Amino acid sequence: MAPLRPKPSASARRQPRPGPLPAMKRAIATLVVGEACRKRFAAHAAESVRAYAKSHGLALVVLDKPIDDSPRGRARSPAWQKCLLFDVPKLRACDQVLWLDADIAVAPGAPDVFDGVPPGTLGAVEQFSSPTPADYATAQAATRRRLAAIGASLADDDTPQAFYRHYGFEDGPDAVVQTGVMVLTPESHGPAMAAAYAEDRRPDSRSMLYEMRPLSYHLLQNGPVAWLDPRFNALWATSLANHYPFLMDPAFLAACRDRPDILARLKAGCVAAALARAHFLHFAGAAEDMAFLSKKRDDASGGRGPDAPGPPKWVKGQAGLALKRRRR
Repeated sequence: MAPLRPKPSASARRQPRPGPLPAMKRAIATLVVGEACRKRFAAHAAESVRAYAKSHGLALVVLDKPIDDSPRGRARSPAWQKCLLFDVPKLRACDQVLWLDADIAVAPGAPDVFDGVPPGTLGAVEQFSSPTPADYATAQAATRRRLAAIGASLADDDTPQAFYRHYGFEDGPDAVVQTGVMVLTPESHGPAMAAAYAEDRRPDSRSMLYEMRPLSYHLLQNGPVAWLDPRFNALWATSLANHYPFLMDPAFLAACRDRPDILARLKAGCVAAALARAHFLHFAGAAEDMAFLSKKRDDASGGRGPDAPGPPKWVKGQAGLALKRRRR
């Protein structure tokens, strides 16, 4: 006969059962500084970002003032301000934060970016592998050819090591964080981000990609990374170069000059197709094209919405030359 087990004491019976672990505090953060940026975000990105936050139970923090409003902060591109994200108390109190640049639209039904990124690990898309290494290299080569045609050039960033050397880092890692989308942990990544903000090895400029070189360097030196599906930071510029190059062809644009409504609808269709292939579509360097996310077109403006842009200025100039040649 098995020995009888002692009955639990009354105090033991009163002990509460362990409940479920408290939900992690997670948030999306973005920064909209300047009237143009605020209006563009409100018109073309805010609705999709709010829907994503609601779908995945995330707080949404939209910062509309610089975190560092000192002369140094004002002298730099607002892009640097993301490095000081955890100087904001309500973000510092979170377990994890998703940083989104304000020129990003979220596709309907996009999955939870936090899945597979534990606290303390950086989540990001690797720049040189997005959407694939071959596609990235093809887009870069096409951009160089296009710029060379107008007497301009692109930094020779063919490898991650070259990318970092251009900012003065001789010991750069073999990968590059595309800093428009990042999953961050305050205590783990805040110090590395602050170290990046303190860097001033090169003058701030678009060719230096603002904060991206030092921020990528310090984050990757800091700790582990979980590389995200490239669809979480799909660059519109890469789609434009690889799938829709005709939208930048001067002769094509010249031919469409008398029918801007057709060009606008065509470009809107291309943007919609790119968004359908993505989770987050990033308009880095082409924020004006976010206007094509909107379906509204104003007939009074020739079939094009009042804020729907034409081609970039350099393309307009080339298109004008092509049109003159056709008329001769």
